[in-house]
Amino acid sequence: MTAIWLFLRAESRRRWRAWLSLALIVGVFAGGVVTAAAGALRTSSAYARFLDWSRAPDALVDAEPYNSIFPRLSPAAVMRVSQVADAAVIKSFNVTPSIVEFIAPASNAIPGDFWKRKILSGRLADPARPGEVNVSFTLAQRFHLRAGDPLRLVLTEAGRRVPFVFHVAGIDAAQVEFPPQPSNGTYIAWGTPAFYGQHRALEGFVQVALRFHQGSRDWPAVQRELRQNVDGKPVEATLLSVQSANTERSIHPQAVALWLLAGLLGVIGLLVVGQLLARLSFLEATGYGTLRALGMSRGQLMTACLGRAVAIGTAGGVIAAVLGVVLSPLLPVGLAGVAEPHPGIDADVSVLVAGLAAAVLVTTGCAIWPGWRAAAERPLATRAERSRQRRTVISRLAAAGPVPLAMGIRLALHRGTGRTAVPVRSAIASAAVGVAALSAAIVFAASLSHLLASPALYGVTWDAAVTNNSGTGTGPVVATVKHDRRVAAWATGWVGAPLRAGHTDFEAIVLEMPGGASFVPAPVTGRLPRSSQEIALGTKTLQQLHAPVGATIQVSLAEYPARPMTIVGTTVFPTLSDRLGLGTGSALTPGGVRHLLPAKAKNPPPAVVFVRFPPGAGPEASRQALATRLAPLGSFTVNGPATPTDLLNFGQVQDLPQVLGIGLAVVALLTITHLLMTSVRRRRRDFAILRALGFTSWQVRGTLCWQALTLAGIALLIGVPAGIACGRLCWQVFAHQLGITPVTAVPLAGLSVMAAGWLAAAALITVLPGGAATRNRPARVLHSE
Repeated sequence: MTAIWLFLRAESRRRWRAWLSLALIVGVFAGGVVTAAAGALRTSSAYARFLDWSRAPDALVDAEPYNSIFPRLSPAAVMRVSQVADAAVIKSFNVTPSIVEFIAPASNAIPGDFWKRKILSGRLADPARPGEVNVSFTLAQRFHLRAGDPLRLVLTEAGRRVPFVFHVAGIDAAQVEFPPQPSNGTYIAWGTPAFYGQHRALEGFVQVALRFHQGSRDWPAVQRELRQNVDGKPVEATLLSVQSANTERSIHPQAVALWLLAGLLGVIGLLVVGQLLARLSFLEATGYGTLRALGMSRGQLMTACLGRAVAIGTAGGVIAAVLGVVLSPLLPVGLAGVAEPHPGIDADVSVLVAGLAAAVLVTTGCAIWPGWRAAAERPLATRAERSRQRRTVISRLAAAGPVPLAMGIRLALHRGTGRTAVPVRSAIASAAVGVAALSAAIVFAASLSHLLASPALYGVTWDAAVTNNSGTGTGPVVATVKHDRRVAAWATGWVGAPLRAGHTDFEAIVLEMPGGASFVPAPVTGRLPRSSQEIALGTKTLQQLHAPVGATIQVSLAEYPARPMTIVGTTVFPTLSDRLGLGTGSALTPGGVRHLLPAKAKNPPPAVVFVRFPPGAGPEASRQALATRLAPLGSFTVNGPATPTDLLNFGQVQDLPQVLGIGLAVVALLTITHLLMTSVRRRRRDFAILRALGFTSWQVRGTLCWQALTLAGIALLIGVPAGIACGRLCWQVFAHQLGITPVTAVPLAGLSVMAAGWLAAAALITVLPGGAATRNRPARVLHSE
């Protein structure tokens, strides 16, 4: 052990700069992995932790519903249900013709001990001031609101309009505000208890927010107790855990992307660190023969190599832990960042310890093979012979071009030996991975953009959905749009019909004729239902039922007896209700609803009118014009298509794939830059000889430029096809999870621009190493040799 200790102490004094540089490289890569991994964990758990922090309720029960088909309940009776641990009363006021949902609590319990809200900017509204409101972050984004701005809303009382101008005290985040929600349900303005007390007579519906003793597990018992003494009418209630699951599902792809980033950074770091450790081992191996002659065994030299790797890995792990803590405020972003209850610095001890251990183990593992080979009696002989053989082939390939071109290609492909060795393989490998990641990101982003630009691919076949806030039916809407030349097509129907098959709950969309046929999305597999005993499902719902297309299943509507229905195909649904969205839900014919109802039960009246405008008409302007035409007829809401559930978070962070790809490409360019700087430093004798033979400064710069272009070109040849294949595969997997037909877009123009930019960047990064190469004076370099 004494010999090993003396050797390590001597080498550390002589090569401490190289060891420190390598530790920094290990620390940067490991720090990136730790930051991404901790960010992924923080992202995936942000919304669940937000719900715990805000003490969000489990369900909302409509005690005074807007529609007469639902029973009126006493709020006090709802609050006395045995499974209820705590409760509070709120009222949702009718707003016309805005898409804003205005809610006011009856007491200071909201926001308070019962249901807290996270303030993103500004402050909470004063409970004693009826003119103050808090607005959801989605509403603030939609209407560009800030704390201190006015908010003008028109409410209704006994059929007449009552205008209000509220003061926005702050922007908040609460459970029911997080998209995706059915329709535009996230555009919420929160009033105060003072407003509730003064204006309770305004039209709207009263709800009771409930928190149960055992969470969602109490929901079936609560439903049974609520259905007592309501004359068989269905109770209008919402289990908020379903909406929460939608939000968490929309955040999930972002966490997956961060895990992917961590993995890619780990792969690139492994390639770079492995080659750098190999080069360091073989540089030190020049004196191993002397040490072996002095009595050191191969095992002792190997132990010394591993000891050096442990020291480098430990230092790199400490640097990674520091970077992980310092960079933690950057994540999470998007919806997860809004939900994060404790933003700022976060030290995930388990991730930091795992990162430190991984840095030590990986660095040590990368040093085992090169250390064992370097500790051999003749570590360089065989390599020199192989290098001479390869040098002849490389020389023949490069001899046909100009001298700077030939020298640049030779320097790019020739690793060198001994002190002139450079990590060519790791540079090419990491550059190819970076190009592949960027190419895959371009393909994925193009496919995502194509999906978002093609609403029919995610089930949206209409431009507006009109609902009646007062629950008096859709007759006035039908009478208006039936002879309206500014409407190309329309269909009545209802969404969210509660169905159950086996142990799986899902919801249905039902469109009536004559216009309903053109509003039903095209099937993904099979066909759409035509008869009363046929049903089409979303792909996720079909998987949950473990039944193939063509099978007959028992389906029940609400609490009515189950009836047999045949699965005739799968289709895709946009986000229309809590259990009706991409990959989930079902489609029935009006006869199918009649088939599931008892003989004496009546079909529910249509609750929504879907409208399609003529081609070329601006959807937003057309929706506003339709709302204006309907305003004199009653309180109607005209909503546009909802953003697809699982794409909403990507809608807020839509450039995330490109950002990840560009980040990895920048790392790859830095790897090439490091290679060029190492080449200039290690091969300064070769450049000095070229200068002595007549090479000008520009020819030296040209040689380095061709060296960089050769490396970048090889990375393109490997990375672009691999990236296209990976991008197509990732999109197909993503589309399959969404339950839609995977339509992959390969933007050749974008890939060509990326390739040109990549080569231009590779040429640009030669400025710094080129200047260093031309500053070395040949006489001084050759004299030192």
